Formats: sequence, C-alpha cells, structure tokens
Amino acid sequence: MTLNKFLSAKLEEMQKKNARFSMRALAQKAGISPGRLNEIFHERRPLSDHYSNKISYGLNLTQEEQAVLSGFVSVRAKRMTSQKVLEEQEMRLVTSWEPYAILNLMKTDDFDSSTPWMAKRLALSEEKIDECLQLLESLKIIKKKNDRWLRVPEQFTTTTDIPRSVIVEGHAANLRKTTEVLYSVPPTKRNFTTITMPINVEKFEEAKQVITQFRRKLCLLLEDGPKTQVYNLSIQLYPLTDVSESQSETLWHQSGDITES
Repeated sequence: MTLNKFLSAKLEEMQKKNARFSMRALAQKAGISPGRLNEIFHERRPLSDHYSNKISYGLNLTQEEQAVLSGFVSVRAKRMTSQKVLEEQEMRLVTSWEPYAILNLMKTDDFDSSTPWMAKRLALSEEKIDECLQLLESLKIIKKKNDRWLRVPEQFTTTTDIPRSVIVEGHAANLRKTTEVLYSVPPTKRNFTTITMPINVEKFEEAKQVITQFRRKLCLLLEDGPKTQVYNLSIQLYPLTDVSESQSETLWHQSGDITES
C-alpha cells in the first residue's frame, strides 16, 4: 500500500462519519497548511515524523495505524531530522562555556567523574553538570567507561558553518563569565591587563596571527606539569576609534598599560 492510498482510505473513513470533513478541514485540525497537506497526500513531499504526528491527530488514528503511517516516513526525512537535532546540539555547545570547562577539568590530575565533585569544582549546579555531560556525550566528545568519563581523542568539528549570531552569543557568554570572575576572584588568582595604543591597521591580520601563536605557546607552557585548576584565557583586541574614518588620519592617543597588582 502506498502512502496516498493509506491516507485517502483513512480520510474516506472520516468522511463517512462526517460528510463535511474535507481535506481542508483535516488541514485545519492537524495544523498543516492545505497546500502542504496536499503535497504529502500525493507524495510530492516526503513525510516527516513532524507531519506524521500531526496527520495522525487529524485523522484520529489508532496506535496501530500511527505505526503504519510512521512506516512511510522517508529515510531522507529521518536523516534531515537527525541532522537538525545534531546542529541544535552543536549550537548549544558553541554558546556555552560550561561544557569546555568540564572537558578541561577532565585533564586535571585529580579529576573525579562524580557529578557532585565537578559541580563543586566549577561552582555549578549538579543539574547543569548533568546537562553538559549529556550534551558532550550526545556529540560523541566524551564517553563513559568503567563509571569514568573519558574524552574522545578525535577533534570535534561542527557539521555546518556556525551562524554569526551563534558565535556572537558564545563570546557574550564568555564575557558574562569574565565579568563575574572580575568581581568574585581576587587579583592574586587572576590577571586582567589592558593596553591602549595607536595602530597601523594594515598589520591587523598579522597581529591576529601573533595572538594565535601566543595563545598556543601559553597553552603548552601552562599544561606542562601537574594540572590542578581550569583557567580561561581571553584576549580582546578591538578599536576604540571609528573604524570608518580615513586611515590616513593620525591617531595621537598615548599608549599605556593598566595592570592590577
């Protein structure tokens, strides 16, 4: 039996009980546009789980009939649904600092896989720790072996390009955490520095490369030897002047360092 024959037969059954129950009435009850429903009925659009559930409700299908209808969900639609779920999980990872903190906590020498221990070390709720662990496990970034969480060696790569808005939210989340640390952690355990300078904007790309090299070099330095704490490094290099102004204009701001003792 084809999808069209199955749906047409169920619609006819509904119309025998109520002659006014038309395709448009079904669309309204199921919450699907008439055009989209017509495409699904005539198999011009693949049936997805989303629309299968809606049509099942609209046609008052029994559990057995719902199972039959679900059998018509196309492989392509299932793959698209799975892909969407994966992408949503990836976006959650990119916009949060907590999963990365947990990943690096796993590299510390005294790491304990228990949720209470991780919650205490990161000053997070146990619910948040469990949520992050589930996210990391679903993305196959970590796995559990003998009741111990382990990092998966393979490097994580997102399945799609990350939208700019998601990247911005990720930076915003880190900045919010940075502000919290500024007020809660003593200067002896953190280092916030700022320098203001006039720059040659033609060397901006080269400056970004220097920052990247410095960041990698610093990681190699700090990860050498016993690892007991998880730290976050944030480096901000941004204009304080109007970047739309002519590059030929000279900026006469005096440079200087502001460093906490």
